[in-house]
Amino acid sequence: MAQNYSLYLPDNRLCSAWGCTAISIGHTKIMPHSEYPPIRHPDDHHFDWKRGRILQAYQVILISEGQGLFEFSHRGRTQLVQSGSIVLLFPGVWHRFAPDPELGWTENWIECRSTAFDFARTAGLIDPARSVLPSTPEFAEVFEKIHGLAIEEGLSNQSLISTLGLQLLALLSKQSELASAAPADRLVERARVLLMERCTQRVSVEDLAEELGVSYSHFRRVFREKTGISPKQHLVSLRIRRAQDIFANTDKSVKEVAGLLGFSSAFHLSTQFQETVGCSPSAFRQYSVTELP
Repeated sequence: MAQNYSLYLPDNRLCSAWGCTAISIGHTKIMPHSEYPPIRHPDDHHFDWKRGRILQAYQVILISEGQGLFEFSHRGRTQLVQSGSIVLLFPGVWHRFAPDPELGWTENWIECRSTAFDFARTAGLIDPARSVLPSTPEFAEVFEKIHGLAIEEGLSNQSLISTLGLQLLALLSKQSELASAAPADRLVERARVLLMERCTQRVSVEDLAEELGVSYSHFRRVFREKTGISPKQHLVSLRIRRAQDIFANTDKSVKEVAGLLGFSSAFHLSTQFQETVGCSPSAFRQYSVTELP
């Protein structure tokens, strides 16, 4: 994206229905020793460093080149914003930011009125105290799509651009969770991902603990504290869930399914299935059959 542009859009009832309306989008390369922000922005978006600014919507900004400073919340917290950073602005929160005069920066932004962002904020998925987050390649990919749609025909593509705002919210929530997660949370989340990926293999949770660099006793204790069940119970539940899909959609025997999912025998699968689901595999399969009219 080499072209500087900014686009301002009206409220949109269709976009409001799914919880996110993009109302401004842009890309600007600020050269060293340039005036900031550019005068071409509307009065309600223009600001100077001394006064700062308060917006009435959310803004997601990707700094793809250069660096600068960001200050927010009662002129009390100043952070360095480097290339590869995401800055998230919240409605009603005072802030100010500017590129380093010697370096400049390249900014990409989208501004949204959004009940989805409101919900994420209430749930703690995004937080003004975590307004600067590391970017990932996924953020740059989403912004490339936003810029393409905006330059092609921004008003006609407003609904599509707004859904990309929701994609950014999902990425922001993920980044915020990673940034604030305790080591135990990260350990359990990594374990759950690996168990899901390997639930069809003869995986050992003891070996998994070793792979994660912790003792099995510590792994088992932390996993139970965070999820309410042991790693082995979680693995069984994943396998049973997969078994339900297979029984509902194929004619494979219990013995075949047991072999596919790493159970020691058909009897072992049947016993675990009965305990978890409340009926035998054959009864579950019978209940799942839908006869066509």
